[in-house]
Amino acid sequence: MGFFSDNPVIEFFHRVTRKPSTIAMWVFAGLICSSTFYLMFMSSPTIDFNSKGKREHDK
Repeated sequence: MGFFSDNPVIEFFHRVTRKPSTIAMWVFAGLICSSTFYLMFMSSPTIDFNSKGKREHDK
């Protein structure tokens, strides 16, 4: 019984089962933060090499 008293892992799972909305909030916040990080740092900007030619044809 000593394993279940004052065990932080067991306490964490008790908290999760009591408040599942908290876990949903952390998942949603993690999704927003990770997608923002990806868009800011991991994706390379695209360069349109035909933009000058397109402008001349649009006139």
